[in-house]
Amino acid sequence: MKQYTRREALKLFGIGTVAVAGLGLTGCNGLGEGTGGGAQKSSEPMPASRAFAQASVWLEYNSPQDGIGKDVSIYRFLFFDGKGNVTTYLPADARFRDLKGLSGEEIVKFATKQDKARFEAEKKHAIENANEDVENYQNLDSSFAETLELAKQVLAFEEAAQYSKPKAHPYTLELETDESGNSTASEKLRFKARSFVCSDITAYNVMENNVEIPKSAIETYDDDIELGSATTATVYNTTFAGYAGLVTVVNEGFSGFTWDTPDTEGIEVD
Repeated sequence: MKQYTRREALKLFGIGTVAVAGLGLTGCNGLGEGTGGGAQKSSEPMPASRAFAQASVWLEYNSPQDGIGKDVSIYRFLFFDGKGNVTTYLPADARFRDLKGLSGEEIVKFATKQDKARFEAEKKHAIENANEDVENYQNLDSSFAETLELAKQVLAFEEAAQYSKPKAHPYTLELETDESGNSTASEKLRFKARSFVCSDITAYNVMENNVEIPKSAIETYDDDIELGSATTATVYNTTFAGYAGLVTVVNEGFSGFTWDTPDTEGIEVD
């Protein structure tokens, strides 16, 4: 049976190299003021620390170099609660066109449903592979008895895997300065993400790669997103503005986003 790396497993479910996007909880398609809020009327770009400090919905999407379009796949939803925390959701099959006409609250429901569907799809695929492993090792001689037993343990793990809703975790912003030390050269968003590990747990990986069978099929890990240059795009009647690979719904005429400065309170600086 073919062994899948995490990257291969993501591709299997339509997930590829990603960037980030966002939708204000107040809604899209002109409803509310978007993530920018009252700052929509300002002529000054909004720094990342202010953008993420507001309750908002963000999305990671595929192929940032190609920009945003109605058929672009969404990789991950990030919900900021306005209190310094973010919750991440992994969709099974979501595209920008699926968000047309949805309010912020409806996007939350959509993302929650998609997250569970993604888990169930990966679990189903993992069970099929585990069953295949058991059948294959049963047809081999007794020298594979230990591997057969592991395959049965993996199958039991996959079948018992339970979905749970994601939890909110604190996030941080980190920037690096240029040679002068006075200006920002780059900025990152750091946060706790989660992954579904069903596809990673196979008898082969347990035997050959020292992968342990975990207690849960959902794991949390440290992740980060580097904020790119300013960008703007429109899909249907919704305007997205933000960083290259990071956009959020805004009203027409919004002045855009920028990096934080080294003297911004609460930012980690090199």
